[in-house]
Amino acid sequence: MNTRKPVTAADLDNRSRLLQAATDAFAEYGYEGASLRAIADNAGVSFQLIAYYFGSKEELWIATVDFLFERYLETGKGLGFTSSGNLAEQFHNHLRLLLTDMLQRPQLRKVWIQEYLADSPRYHNIIRPKIKLLYDTLSLPYFTEVVRLGIVERFTADEISVLWSSIVQNNVVYPYYVELALGVSAGSPKSVERQVDLVFAILTEKRDAAIDGAGVDESATPLAATSVPPSETVVYAWKEREEGSSAGARLKQLEIENLHLKQLVGNLSLEKKLLLERLAALEPPNRGKRDD
Repeated sequence: MNTRKPVTAADLDNRSRLLQAATDAFAEYGYEGASLRAIADNAGVSFQLIAYYFGSKEELWIATVDFLFERYLETGKGLGFTSSGNLAEQFHNHLRLLLTDMLQRPQLRKVWIQEYLADSPRYHNIIRPKIKLLYDTLSLPYFTEVVRLGIVERFTADEISVLWSSIVQNNVVYPYYVELALGVSAGSPKSVERQVDLVFAILTEKRDAAIDGAGVDESATPLAATSVPPSETVVYAWKEREEGSSAGARLKQLEIENLHLKQLVGNLSLEKKLLLERLAALEPPNRGKRDD
């Protein structure tokens, strides 16, 4: 007979506090490094309550991952489009919300990256199915709707998902790299805005914008607008030697040739050094000394 008492408000509060503390601990220290006693202390509850509510460390970890995924799914499910409004502006706001939410709550990505790098059974048995669930029920349907509505024309829903996931991943895993690239503090509102503006501009560029030359200065046409038949050989900018090549291409060519020249000089210097060492080794030990 089950003699466990009914769940009370105090039980819900204790369980919630333990999940919050476990979220921070597992994200910061990983599964192996997280201490159950420290989790209980940070939650402000008795250590014995972990076993009472969750059982084991692994069960606490699973409950924490479930909690993180559900919380992220809730954010995504709240995104929708109002046909009477500006669809592109709504999409822009959604991207800002998603990136801001992940930066404020990065524990989910941190946990699954840790488990992936450890190649743990937890990653294969718990994390992977949840990532697939996230992709199938949230990411792909949302970006499919973005394409259906014509907000994005040049990319498929899968391509948008890959690009957006890379942006999020960089901010969670490599924030310092983002900071170096943008020159602003990682996670700051300015950093979020610049990244969202960038990816939004890339995604919402119209399909015919790159090939429509009407009223456009041909010299300013972006490289992406140039179409190269599959049968032709691609000639990179620094290999171009035609008189009509752009100033930027010629500058790149000069930079590459300068680099090659430096490498050549370095190789010649090394060969000279090795040759002198060999000559020194061949000289008689008493050569150069005056006879007595």
